[in-house]
Amino acid sequence: MVTGAIRMGSFAAQREREQILTGLFRSHCVELVRLAYVLLGDRQRAEEAVQEVYLSLFRHWPPRDQGSALAYLRAGVVNQCRSDQRRTIRARRGEPLLRASLPWVQTEPDTATDVVAKDEAGRLVELVRALPRRQREVITCRYYLQLSERETAELLEIGIGSVKTHTHRGLAALQARLEESR
Repeated sequence: MVTGAIRMGSFAAQREREQILTGLFRSHCVELVRLAYVLLGDRQRAEEAVQEVYLSLFRHWPPRDQGSALAYLRAGVVNQCRSDQRRTIRARRGEPLLRASLPWVQTEPDTATDVVAKDEAGRLVELVRALPRRQREVITCRYYLQLSERETAELLEIGIGSVKTHTHRGLAALQARLEESR
């Protein structure tokens, strides 16, 4: 009889875990794939990175604090992207990175304004990708994910002063490169 109670308890806990993870997936998957895409430049690799992080959370359930599950996912995506980039660099051995197309941009532009906007967005993505790794990560967290300095520092496991420094340097580099290209 005790064994049946234990099985029911573990079944209920597993069901609750699945419901929580399903909710996290439905509400944050697209955001996390976009974050990974900005860091990797490849939609398939971005989706794979996010999938790995969700699987890791599933395997290591429960987190210390269920409220920190989203922070765990974001940090995991950033770390997974770093690992993927290291593997890619080792595999390519210095080959130039290929320019990836933006999946959320239509292939057929409707108007001249759309063409200009898409060209500028693509150019900006290329400029952000050309930044040093830490500046790229901080700029992505601050302006794409719209995280505060504190949240960015926690996610990247650096100090708030470092976030401010990398933000300032990254924005200055982007501004200089944008002015050069005009």
